Formats: sequence, C-alpha cells, structure tokens
Amino acid sequence: MNQQLDTLNQWYTSLPGRDQKLLIATIAFLLATLFYLLIWEPVHQGRDLQQQKLKTQQDIYSWMQSASKEVEALKRSGIKKVSSNQPIALILENSAKVSGLKKHINKIESSGKNGAQVKIDSASFDQILVWLNTLEKQHGVSITTANIERNTEAGTVSARLSFEKT
Repeated sequence: MNQQLDTLNQWYTSLPGRDQKLLIATIAFLLATLFYLLIWEPVHQGRDLQQQKLKTQQDIYSWMQSASKEVEALKRSGIKKVSSNQPIALILENSAKVSGLKKHINKIESSGKNGAQVKIDSASFDQILVWLNTLEKQHGVSITTANIERNTEAGTVSARLSFEKT
C-alpha cells in the first residue's frame, strides 16, 4: 500500500504545476458531486417525502375528526332498526343489491333459522364495511364471524362472513 502511495506521489510531483492544480480541482469537483449525489440529495428527498406523508396523515386525521362528529350526530338521530319477518338470506341479498355488492357475492347460504353465511369475491373493503354497518343498524343483522383476505388489487378483499339476525 505504501509503495502504491509513493508511486502515486511521484507521478503527481512529476506533473507540471498547472496540471497539479487542475487535478486537485477535478478531484474536489468529483468529491463534491459524489457528496451531493450520495448524501445531500437522498437526505433531502427523504425529508420531502416524510413531510408529504405527514401532511397526508394530518389531512386524514382532520377528516376523521370531522367524520367522527358526523357519526356521533347520526347515532344521536336515532335511526331505528327495521324489524322484518323476512328470511335472513333475503335481507342479505336485498341489502347487497342496494349497496352494489350483489355482483361480488359468490354464495349466500342459510344456516339455521336466523343465520347465514356469505362468500364475497374481490369487493371494495370500504363498500363491505358500509354494507355491514347498514345490516346491523337498519336490519338487525349482526356479523358473528369474518374471514377477510386482501386481494392483489388495491382496496379489494375477498371475505367469508357469518351473520345472525337478532
């Protein structure tokens, strides 16, 4: 290693003064460029990305706060459950049509007098949640078990759900 440094030093000293200065300037430029590309720029890009994520999370938090107030107001408005003598499978099918989930339902199977099982393929997770809330609040049908699996398409899931009519 020392021998290589000595050889490099001899080569450098054998250069004319103008070439030595040009070499030092070139090395300084390359080091500054490497510093900028490998350290400075990635740090600032990461910081900008984190600031953008923070802003998005703050927006979501604000929305959730306003939505929670709306939910509380709706809870207080006293939406009453509709008591129905319809079979649970019929309630599930009709409410799925209204919510737009009918095309995603693969199977509705009755289990006992007040129970049913539903298999849903590739449906919007948010849409399923709204449907489940509607079933419970308006039809008195509650979910007893749920097996939900994320699909490759963003925001969609497949689910196997068991319901009971109260």
